[in-house]
Amino acid sequence: MRGLLDLGMLDRAVAGFDTYVGSSAGSINSTVLAAHADEPAVGVAALEGIWGNLQANQVFRTDVRSLSGIGVKWAWDLTFGGAIGGVTPKSLLDTTPLRELLEERVPWDRLDAQVESGAVHALAIAATDLYTADGTTFLHGSAATKLWHRRRWRIEPTHIRAPHVLASSAIPIFFPSVEIAGRHYGDGSVRNTAPLSPAINLGAERIVAVSVREPGRTGAVALPTEAPTIAQIAGVLLDAVMLDAIEVDVEHSARVNSSVVACQTGDPSNPFRRVDVLWLRPSTNLTAIAADLAHRIPAVVRYMMRGLGSAESITELSSYLLFDAAFCQRLIDLGRADVEASRVEIESFFAPNNP
Repeated sequence: MRGLLDLGMLDRAVAGFDTYVGSSAGSINSTVLAAHADEPAVGVAALEGIWGNLQANQVFRTDVRSLSGIGVKWAWDLTFGGAIGGVTPKSLLDTTPLRELLEERVPWDRLDAQVESGAVHALAIAATDLYTADGTTFLHGSAATKLWHRRRWRIEPTHIRAPHVLASSAIPIFFPSVEIAGRHYGDGSVRNTAPLSPAINLGAERIVAVSVREPGRTGAVALPTEAPTIAQIAGVLLDAVMLDAIEVDVEHSARVNSSVVACQTGDPSNPFRRVDVLWLRPSTNLTAIAADLAHRIPAVVRYMMRGLGSAESITELSSYLLFDAAFCQRLIDLGRADVEASRVEIESFFAPNNP
């Protein structure tokens, strides 16, 4: 977003964004940008202020007493859970500080004003119901915003607040679930196999999609022969459920666009329409960057992670738990460079004569 701002592409006369969609960490970014829809530069600066100064203790409790207490409870349940007939709900980390950060740093009243004025058509945040395994889209829009139906998903009109964003960002196992109106939610990316869907259902015809995964690798890759550790398996599972969806959805959108062009009849009752997508993704594997900075993860957390595997095998997990200003600044710098490298494609997408 900083790169797009540098190119002058976030000016409302150029972009005119009116719909914001996000899941997981993207729910934080989308909410802040929506709250500053009338001042995109202020919104980007607000995000830089959050991520560029982030510390782990602003996301989860990092003191030895809290982390040790959680570790002892896990060890107790793994050892005696079968004998005592049950375990208590818990996670590996306590994210009370993240809730406090969201309450303090997101201008919620401003978000309401943007929706009421019409500057924001809708803000949609994805979460996963952890008892039904269904997805939920928390939708903050005007009373006239049309709802839609999607199998295994529920659309929940509401005034989005910190608990909704916290629920969307609750990484499975590591972060605790979030209770909202009697339901328990976790990270929205778990069930979000079609992340472009909310924007399309809300009427978007042009979408800027930002993902955190580099283009797929091709060719042979040298692989180790020993069996993977728990840390490596956990990293693969998180990677599969949280990072693959946009790539698949963009490819699907391109196929639909081709079909629309091929079958264009001019029939106003035709339910299909062309949706152009500008897909922005990093040119570098973010796990490699995380590996360079993994030593900045709090020592107690690194100690707990080492129980799952060697230092080399926990690098994938590190990218999910490295809440650190130096890491985030590296990502911001990479994003700006990648946007600059794609300048021609981006300028073409935002050109006034682009149909």
